[in-house]
Amino acid sequence: MMRIMRWISALVMLFAVTACDSELVNKLPGADPWLDGNPGQFASFLANADEGPVVMINLLKFREQSLDGDGTGAEAYARYGELAGPFVEKHGGKLIWAGAATQHLVGDIAYDWDAVLLVSWPKRQNLIDLGGDEAYEAIAHHRLNGLERTMLIALDEQASFLSPAAN
Repeated sequence: MMRIMRWISALVMLFAVTACDSELVNKLPGADPWLDGNPGQFASFLANADEGPVVMINLLKFREQSLDGDGTGAEAYARYGELAGPFVEKHGGKLIWAGAATQHLVGDIAYDWDAVLLVSWPKRQNLIDLGGDEAYEAIAHHRLNGLERTMLIALDEQASFLSPAAN
């Protein structure tokens, strides 16, 4: 419930700002852009709530130690995954791939990741509904205890730019 209230406050501030300045929204009190995103990102996602299907790519970097002191960040995230799985399924999500991020081929190595998950959703609204599930909120602290940072990226199927016929 606290995270929902934080988002409501953040959205109110967003509407008071005429342009989404990521430096401003990333400095909202109590907000961590690596774990919470920012109100502009969330508002954009909400505006497209009925679009789908969507696959969310989850890039995960674990803490050395869990914030609650109960093992490593990876262990805390594993607890979250075990508890969150039924909620993901309840809201229409399906884990379609999970793996370790083992080697950089291209990209800034300053932003290394430990794991990658691909989760499919019928619509963006299904993921939004998960975030508003009070029972889910009661277990989400394990996610925060385990993660140093994360990126969630919505992937829409648009293979036309890959097709030679489209050129």
